Amino acid sequence: CWMRREVEAVRRARKPTLIVQGTRDIQVSVEDAKLLNKAPKTSMKLVNDMNHVLKEAPADRAGNLATYTNPSLPLATDFVNQIEEFIENND
Repeated sequence: CWMRREVEAVRRARKPTLIVQGTRDIQVSVEDAKLLNKAPKTSMKLVNDMNHVLKEAPADRAGNLATYTNPSLPLATDFVNQIEEFIENND
């Protein structure tokens, strides 16, 4: 399973690790993120409406996929906030 390698890599990390998962990610599931979150020193944050390319996406698949090729769309705001908070708390 491809996920086994990722879980082992996160498990070996010696630093705190943030797992950020979008609720509209059609490539990696929330369940996959929860598996990663079982490793030591991890914390997981769900970002509502964020997809695999870290952008806010509509619920429909076609609209979600359209965000993949639209460079004018910003990163999901809550994603940026979670990264900033993690860095501040783990500096």
